Amino acid sequence: MTDPPRILEVANVETVYHDVVRVLRGVSLSVPQGAIVALLGPNGAGKTTTLRAISGLLSVHEGKITKGRVVFSGQDLGSSSPESRVASGLAQVMEGRRIFAELSVEENLLAGTWHRQRSEVREDLQRYYDRFGLLRERRQQAAGYLSGGEQQMLAISRSLMTRPRLLLLDEPSLGLAPKIVADVADLIREVHASGVSILLVEQNAALALQLSEHAYILENGRVVLDGTSEALLQDDDVREFYLGMGGEERRSYREVKHYRRRKRWLS
Repeated sequence: MTDPPRILEVANVETVYHDVVRVLRGVSLSVPQGAIVALLGPNGAGKTTTLRAISGLLSVHEGKITKGRVVFSGQDLGSSSPESRVASGLAQVMEGRRIFAELSVEENLLAGTWHRQRSEVREDLQRYYDRFGLLRERRQQAAGYLSGGEQQMLAISRSLMTRPRLLLLDEPSLGLAPKIVADVADLIREVHASGVSILLVEQNAALALQLSEHAYILENGRVVLDGTSEALLQDDDVREFYLGMGGEERRSYREVKHYRRRKRWLS
């Protein structure tokens, strides 16, 4: 059986901020066409930096890629601008939603559609208004008055207005009530069913592994494990550290693995 083509390949990428702080230390991962891939790891592991390296937003934070490459749809992104990446079909929903609070809901949705024809834009506006009636009702209201869950729906819809082929999602469930998290999960499934590939960064490991087909675990700027999401859900070390299904608290995934190996050896 032939493997599906990869829409994204991150190959041995290293990054630095302010020419001093190394974050990624040789990260490699891939996203097959039409798949949802999860990127897991504790705070500070380098997940957001990985997304910035892909979307081109590292430079905004005084960071840069010092080694390796990012390939999207067979094209090495090199030093291409964030705008050109969006135009080529790559979009990111950043952590914390980052909506334009003082702009209206509709102005938020229209942001970033400069590269598209007006008729297509209006067609997509209608689609998301039909999907989220509340956005239609509040389309002239300042987006900052929406609830956290509504802002997340707006942020995802805004990125979809670019008609991406690959969507980068950074902590979409962060700070949301369980009912709203379920709604966001349903939206992610809908986006995926429409043919969009997704790279999902998510602290809620159980949710990420349920949504995705493959997952990578990142720690200290390195991939320490990857595999099918189903296999990782059954992995005792992953279950203990990321899903909270085992004993005392550990500082890292590697510490869990070392502890369990030592425990087996002593027994």
